[in-house]
Amino acid sequence: MTRRSDLEDLLPVASLPTPAPSREPTAIARLTRGLRGLPAAPRWWGPGSGGLAGWLHQGPSGMTPPTVDLTPRFRALLDRVREGEPVLPPEARNHQYLVVRGMLGDEMPGYLLDNVQRLEGRGLSVREADVDTEGLLLSNVAVLREALLDAQHFGRSVVLVGHSKGGVECTAVLAMYPELRRVVRAVVALQAPYAGAALAHDLATTPEMRRLIDFAFPLLFHGVSRSVEELAYPQRMAFIRQHPYPMGIPTVALATSRLSRLSTLYPLQRYFQERYGQASDGLVMPLDAEIPGAGVVRLDDMDHSEAALRALPGLGRYHPGDVTEAMVALALEAR
Repeated sequence: MTRRSDLEDLLPVASLPTPAPSREPTAIARLTRGLRGLPAAPRWWGPGSGGLAGWLHQGPSGMTPPTVDLTPRFRALLDRVREGEPVLPPEARNHQYLVVRGMLGDEMPGYLLDNVQRLEGRGLSVREADVDTEGLLLSNVAVLREALLDAQHFGRSVVLVGHSKGGVECTAVLAMYPELRRVVRAVVALQAPYAGAALAHDLATTPEMRRLIDFAFPLLFHGVSRSVEELAYPQRMAFIRQHPYPMGIPTVALATSRLSRLSTLYPLQRYFQERYGQASDGLVMPLDAEIPGAGVVRLDDMDHSEAALRALPGLGRYHPGDVTEAMVALALEAR
């Protein structure tokens, strides 16, 4: 048998294989190596978010402004949109549409793309807010405040359209700076965890999961892990009590749930169903997406991604552009 050293003596130098250059470890490799070096997290299976979903609507009667069910009107508008009929009022062209992405929105190809293209296709002026989708609430509220002040300077009225965490930030900027309501014509909150996100709560309060987001979030997404915790129930309770959403702003909220093997979020939907006996869209419980005093659209066949990402054929029932157009039309009907 020829040994490797003998073979090397027989081959010209130029024909010897060149050692592959060492590569920088990937983010996944760095994450795995780092997690292995951490001490084991204590085993824990506490109450999680049990009993907290819908807390905002469980207080004494009259303490929370009631919502208005706009689901039938939404379905009528959606049917017209799907038939190619115009549903937006003439005034729709008078406003600027500020679209706010949700958590990890910067990391997902195609996220809110259909939503923006649909509004632009209807001749509307659309601007995507320059928020950090893995950033802290107050930082992104500052970005939105500047955008609204800019619109005010140029005499523009604004329709805020936010998905998920983005919807929370749309309501937060008006709650913290109610004087800006004069700039805002309407707010469209798509699946926003206004009262809190059950998934964020469980991630933030389960030691093994908390260790993961504290370590992985900055490494993989250059994000702030506290931005997840800000969507947990205690943090949302504290914020809403300090900064209640001002009344009188035309606001529509999309609250959804789904339990289907065809959904990409089925494992999470099943987790919430089995652990808490609660329906969810995979990330948010429907009651937590209902904003006090707002018009609400309630759908039980939509997961958390369908309002922002186009589903594969046969796996989803809604097109993000259709949903956004119908929701904007609904919001502009309110005065």
